[in-house]
Amino acid sequence: MITPEEQLIRRYFQAFNRHDIEKVMDCFDENPLLIGADGRRIEGRVEVKRCYENSFAEFPDGRCQLRTCTGNSGRAVAESRFLGTRPRFGDVVEAIGAEVLEIVDGKIKEIRDYHERVKPKADNTERQAAASR
Repeated sequence: MITPEEQLIRRYFQAFNRHDIEKVMDCFDENPLLIGADGRRIEGRVEVKRCYENSFAEFPDGRCQLRTCTGNSGRAVAESRFLGTRPRFGDVVEAIGAEVLEIVDGKIKEIRDYHERVKPKADNTERQAAASR
């Protein structure tokens, strides 16, 4: 049985992969907080939305493969693999890690991101396949 927390994570990843900013923001609480792997804090709906808009612009083909997730009682963890190309620089970025989420009233209140950049293993065929999903 899939928990409400796991359903929310799946909905969030689907919206992220479609670069649907409105659906991404629908997953968030009224006062969300993102904490990056580097400790940078992004607080509030306006700043969180801007963060995602910038990410979608920087990586037009950026996708996150949800590898596993689990959640219950307002807490969740998702492991994922990000892959995207920065057209401006022509480089491929791959990051693997986890997000730890706090969920309040069915919305994401906080995401703590623990992704680390790794050397991309993808060739053009895999990137194109990922981008078309």
